[in-house]
Amino acid sequence: MSNAQTTSILKTETPAAGASGCPFHQAIQPGTSAAPPEGAAGKAASTFVALSRFVIANDKTAEVKEAFRHRPHRVDDQPGFVRMEVFSPLDKPEEIWLVTYWSDAGSFQLWHHSHLYHESHHGIPQGLKLVPGAQEIRHFEHICS
Repeated sequence: MSNAQTTSILKTETPAAGASGCPFHQAIQPGTSAAPPEGAAGKAASTFVALSRFVIANDKTAEVKEAFRHRPHRVDDQPGFVRMEVFSPLDKPEEIWLVTYWSDAGSFQLWHHSHLYHESHHGIPQGLKLVPGAQEIRHFEHICS
């Protein structure tokens, strides 16, 4: 695959106004959320889910998966954070789906724009390239589990 067909995540270009600068996420639009319902144990249940998808363009798939397995867990104690799950389709192992659950959209936005969020990406394998245009982020209302 030629360099014209790949995008390096280590680019130093300045992100567009409102963009986070993270190659895995696009600019977050402010949203509102109803007060989180209380779970059986008294912990707030998630009402907001952020799903990020990206596709690895070079031979770093195993390294990326290992980086997620040994992630620094900086998000775990953030206000409103519920849990994170990372998936990779069996038929497309170079594709990564990152799903985070939050009590509300505002908590996610605070995390997404924090210095800890940016620090959490220091474990990204050096030289990682993503398929251009394959990055996607979607926001969901969590209805039930």
